[in-house]
Amino acid sequence: MAVTSAPAPAVPDVRRLAAPRRARWWAAAVWAVATALLLVVLRLWVSHGGVTDLGGGAASALGAAGRLAGLLASYLMLAQVLGMARVPWVERSFGQDAVTRWHRWTGFTSFHLLLVHIVAILWSYTLLGRVSWVRETWDVVTTLPGMLLATVGFGLIVAVVVSSMRVARRRMRYEGWHLLHLYAYLGVGFALPHQLWTGTDLGGSTAATAFWWTLWAVTLLAVLVFRVGQPLWLSARHDLRVAEVVPEGEGLVSLHLTGRRLDELRVEPGQYFVWRFLSGTGWTRGHPLSLSAAPTTVGLRVTVGTRGDDGARVATLRRGTRVLVEGPYGRLTPAVRTRPRVAAFAAGSGIAPVMAMLHDNAWEPVTDTLVLRTSRPGEVPLAEDIEWLAGQTGLRFVALPGPRARTGPTWLPDGAWPGDGPSALRALVPVLDEHDVIVCGPLPWTQALVADLRAAGVPAEALHVERYDW
Repeated sequence: MAVTSAPAPAVPDVRRLAAPRRARWWAAAVWAVATALLLVVLRLWVSHGGVTDLGGGAASALGAAGRLAGLLASYLMLAQVLGMARVPWVERSFGQDAVTRWHRWTGFTSFHLLLVHIVAILWSYTLLGRVSWVRETWDVVTTLPGMLLATVGFGLIVAVVVSSMRVARRRMRYEGWHLLHLYAYLGVGFALPHQLWTGTDLGGSTAATAFWWTLWAVTLLAVLVFRVGQPLWLSARHDLRVAEVVPEGEGLVSLHLTGRRLDELRVEPGQYFVWRFLSGTGWTRGHPLSLSAAPTTVGLRVTVGTRGDDGARVATLRRGTRVLVEGPYGRLTPAVRTRPRVAAFAAGSGIAPVMAMLHDNAWEPVTDTLVLRTSRPGEVPLAEDIEWLAGQTGLRFVALPGPRARTGPTWLPDGAWPGDGPSALRALVPVLDEHDVIVCGPLPWTQALVADLRAAGVPAEALHVERYDW
């Protein structure tokens, strides 16, 4: 009688996921388009008598200056909305960290230009009409087409600008700040009608009107496609769900996620998604969380603190909870590496992208270094990963627990080092010049550490920084 053996159990197909597409010419193309559009905006102002009006007396000069400030403010607002759209080739060319800084710069600059626009135009009108500021302001708001809507839009923009100041942001929960920040879309939208109905440089000719309508239409399309359409398509295609919630220590959990067709999901170690967990009353809240392990066809992992906003709900998610994702974002990936070894400095939740990068380097015949800053002794998030990397690659692990130093290098714990920051770095990471240095953590800690790394001679191409500062 023939004997047949039982079939061998299936071995899961574990492979790293492919990297998102990048092209070196994308960054140059973005700058070229931005510069060309700015030149068109200036050309519109000149063609409608802007330069000539500057020499036509006080009222005429104020009006010309106000129009120019308004045009530049409109252009920067458009650029700001495009920045919020998170167009993939823009984000992948410059990184979300740089895009966020430019978004903040364009936001405050456009607001200041908007103030110049309002003051200069009203001042010009008061000189022409020989009436008081109060009377002229009332007449402009109540009689000119679109000005009432523009006034409401200006109020919304003021609220967004005030809430974006660091002092205000520190007093607000992220969810509340983010919701208020979305009113910038309404503010810009309310300002658009008056620009087209009363603006000489925007609606004064068919070409000018077509130019501005095209810009705003493209911007709106980018927002709808990349902030709404693409995340919904990505989430439906891969059907990501929570597979397991694993405690990682006090105030920290890891979420393991599975899905379908993960081999087609393009994401790299060190990147992050904006996650929305479809459970409970807080399901609409977006959580920008980095991958805390190298992504594979088996699944993804993120690590999140439970002490922050919405942390308790995330820590109790049930198996099978559906997840909406937006991304991936971030340029802190293996593609930025220039040296064989990695020296990673992490604080708090900054351990997540750092660990993903160390996982990716685990199969190379080199010894990496992880320096972890924590508040309390014995607090080691992702301890099992660290032990595995130490056994697999000989990872050097340095824990720096304790309160922040009051003197000397402030990125170190109090009393940890008697000397200066650069000497501490070379003591922590022997042969520092052979390492790519990765820094992930909150803004003040990161700024202090980066300053000492630069003083220690780490060049820009070997220094890779991810700040956590919303």
